[in-house]
Amino acid sequence: MKKVFIKDLLGLKGRKVVIHGWIHKVRVLGKLAFIVLRDSSGLVQIVVKGRQDLLQKARRLNMEDVVEVSGLVVESESKISPVEVLADELTVLNRATEVLPLDVTGAVGAELGTRLRYRVVDLKRPENLAVFKIQAELIDAFRRYLRSRGFIEIYTPKIVAMSTEGGAELFEVQYFERKAYLAQSPQIYKQLAVIAGFERVFEVGPVFRAEKHSTTRHLNEYVSLDLEMGFISDEHDLMDLEEGLVRFMFKSVEENCRREIKLLNVTIPDFDKIPRLKFPEAKEILSEYFNLREYEHAEDLDQRGEELICQYVQEMHEIPLAFVDLFPLSSRPFYTMPYDETYGRSFDLLFRGLEVSTGGQRIHNYDLLIRRMREKGLNPENFKYYLEAFRYGAPPHGGFALGAERLTMKLVGLKNIREASLFPRDRFRVEP
Repeated sequence: MKKVFIKDLLGLKGRKVVIHGWIHKVRVLGKLAFIVLRDSSGLVQIVVKGRQDLLQKARRLNMEDVVEVSGLVVESESKISPVEVLADELTVLNRATEVLPLDVTGAVGAELGTRLRYRVVDLKRPENLAVFKIQAELIDAFRRYLRSRGFIEIYTPKIVAMSTEGGAELFEVQYFERKAYLAQSPQIYKQLAVIAGFERVFEVGPVFRAEKHSTTRHLNEYVSLDLEMGFISDEHDLMDLEEGLVRFMFKSVEENCRREIKLLNVTIPDFDKIPRLKFPEAKEILSEYFNLREYEHAEDLDQRGEELICQYVQEMHEIPLAFVDLFPLSSRPFYTMPYDETYGRSFDLLFRGLEVSTGGQRIHNYDLLIRRMREKGLNPENFKYYLEAFRYGAPPHGGFALGAERLTMKLVGLKNIREASLFPRDRFRVEP
């Protein structure tokens, strides 16, 4: 008999089915047993009535035993599901041999450190599965939206010869007889693909940052949703694209993750336009509206600044997102297209108090790129293969990157970004 997922049982009332999963809860009351079974699609109640052989099996079940159940699908009055299965056969496929270090039902909480130590057990909680179903939908929607607009998915190297952004926060690896590094970003390769004639490209992949932070919003390996687009007028073309992209991603979650939204009590933002502030305006809001004079000479936004800007936009526009454009060139990478001598055509997207995306127009002029490298203290000789591409017809271009974990964290309402990473990597954690 064909395997059936729990989520499909509602349409199979009156039919006999075979389902598989993990034992979530068991109650045996005299001649009745109530078993809550869990698979990747949800929970359902299994009812055993009268049969002593099945009742004996039910009494010996442990939480997380892996089982196969066959039976009749009927209506249910339980809060677990509108239907339940009257079991006529119960087979234990494998037993859980250890006492669980965590309560997967969620009735007893645990510290995050303990949850991450026993991450596989922690991920058994339906709430955690819901987080990653939403994340998967966000990423799938990212791909679908861009493909429909002529973007090509590419796969760039993760072992590189140099820093992408000129910083020192690189993981060094021994690459045969030479040193190499884990990629901070696919930035340079995205640009090279555009210059090569691909025009519009995107990538979903890991990036690595060797920064020694230990905060609730940073990881040392995360999933970056990157894109690069040729023949733009300026950074506003990119903000227009990202506005439509994020709106589509949120709508896709709303339409395809209804069960997960309900389980996690997620509020999906509804918006047509995302407010756009220039960095000098953002500083003025912080220093005048919030009376924080320390921001008068700021060259970037810190965590508090991002939170307050989002608070301001929420109060003024009732939207939890905001673009901040024209950051100082001093705080942006060498490839940022200047707006003037002070500011660059670079922007951040803030969402519920956190920067979830950075992007901007890139320099496509060879001489200007050389000049900006030197101003940043970089040696152009170290970027020869990158620079030579700009001699062969580089169009005006730009792009941005969304952090999948950050976007998930803020959409779902998690307190720590590690909860939005399947097996997080931070300064102190390289396992499981």
